[in-house]
Amino acid sequence: MKGLQRYYISRALLSAAFGAVFWFSGATWWMSALVGCGVFALFLWAPHSGRYAVHPELGVTAMRRDERTQAINDEAARNAFVVTMLVIGGLAIYFGSVTPAVVPLSVLKALLVLGALTYFISDLWLRRS
Repeated sequence: MKGLQRYYISRALLSAAFGAVFWFSGATWWMSALVGCGVFALFLWAPHSGRYAVHPELGVTAMRRDERTQAINDEAARNAFVVTMLVIGGLAIYFGSVTPAVVPLSVLKALLVLGALTYFISDLWLRRS
């Protein structure tokens, strides 16, 4: 096998296993297939995304991070952490002294989504050059 074939075959097996885990955990067969295909699509996109240095001669472990991508990941994670901590501080002030109450679960879910969005938007912004 040449090039990235071993990488793609191994990732197809991992995607199938991921879909099987969904199926065994109670999801419908079509949802499991959809999840497996989605995971495989991400694996297909990864070598072309610019996030990794691709070394086809390494086979299954063909992708590596270089210093630039690692620095971008670190900075995006820092930005997400800072935003999340500032919002947690604001929530603590609001729900602790302004409106003494328990923080609703929907607010915590929104905080989690905000942190993830901050990471991905920051990551895309830093990679634009």
